[in-house]
Amino acid sequence: MKRTTVFLIIDGGRADYARQATMPFLHGLARQSQRGSFISPPGFAQRTAFFTGRYPDTSGNFSAFIYDPDHSPFRWLRKFGPLPNLVKPRKVFVPARWAIRGITKRVSPDCYHTDPAWIPPRFLPFFRPCEDSRPVHAPGALGGTSIFDLCRERSMGYSYRAHPVSGDDEAVCRELVRDLRSGSPERLHVAQFSIMDQQGHIHGPDADYTQKDCLTLLDRRLAAVHAALDAGYDQWDLFLCADHGMGPVQRRVNVVRALRDVQAKPGEDYVMFVNSTLAVFWYLTEHGRRAIEAALPAIEGARVVSDIDRHRARMPTVRQWGDRMLAAEPGVLFWPDYFHVQDSVIRGMHGYLDKSQEGYGMVVLARKGPDAGAGGTFEPRPLVDVFPTLCDLLGLEPPPGQEGKSLLARGVIAA
Repeated sequence: MKRTTVFLIIDGGRADYARQATMPFLHGLARQSQRGSFISPPGFAQRTAFFTGRYPDTSGNFSAFIYDPDHSPFRWLRKFGPLPNLVKPRKVFVPARWAIRGITKRVSPDCYHTDPAWIPPRFLPFFRPCEDSRPVHAPGALGGTSIFDLCRERSMGYSYRAHPVSGDDEAVCRELVRDLRSGSPERLHVAQFSIMDQQGHIHGPDADYTQKDCLTLLDRRLAAVHAALDAGYDQWDLFLCADHGMGPVQRRVNVVRALRDVQAKPGEDYVMFVNSTLAVFWYLTEHGRRAIEAALPAIEGARVVSDIDRHRARMPTVRQWGDRMLAAEPGVLFWPDYFHVQDSVIRGMHGYLDKSQEGYGMVVLARKGPDAGAGGTFEPRPLVDVFPTLCDLLGLEPPPGQEGKSLLARGVIAA
């Protein structure tokens, strides 16, 4: 009796995309299955929540980069003194970025992820990669016992085709369908389709494209995965889950420019990291603290995040994640940020602390076998519920410290 579980991440797949007119296959599958939506935790480390069932304040993963000047793989740049400060225009930074990446890989061979993104070179020596410091599925990579660690303990085979090794949806779908049709022995297949995140950033979540090509193409790929499962296995679970929603960008706020007249020197008095919806500050001097703290409340379209706010939202409060955070209001994009080329067209974004416009991510759990049960719906659940659900589907015991509740637990699903 062949059995497998497919966990398919729909990057940026808002729950309201799965409509009859736009995604007829997924809409029909959802009506026969367990369905609902997930609320993404604050920050940018959704894979840690998926695969360990921990919030950012207990996993230690909150964003792509963490403040750690003593262990930064980019600290070799300090040898050049103020020269890295001259690398400012993006056209100059393009070749410099690839040079930094290559040199860092040579001087820090143990660092898995050496891409400096668009972090200004003068700030790079203050940071190291966080969630991608090692491959996500590597032993102990996520700050807690992961689903991959549990699979290894039980000698369960798995395949992994998700970020950062994904990106080409056509290739991911083709390879996954091939393995499923052949009834490959892996007990767990993890894959990611990224088209809705890619196009959502460019066009926004409410553009006409959501009614046409992108959702149609995604729907066909989901149908192909479903058909391959049915052809290759007697029993299976198909767990479709989005990592976050997507909100429309209505205005841009340049945090760097807003602080241009502050009488404090970046890199000497303070350090700044600009995500698209969250700017984070570390104070190197008391003068820097006073100057930045006085300036932040005046920045329009943003609000200062207090330590109490961070605690309530399950955001880390330790200094490595910032002395102060500035959060974008819904619809506001901090621009330029450290992850996009400055002339990029960005009309959709996620990562807001207020999810009112971003919305929640879609979830469908379809099953074939004696334990499949009936379909039903559930209210929006936290993303950490993915991990214990995967454990249930694979017959694994969730470890101590995980904070989710399985979708298969009594009372979660309503008929």
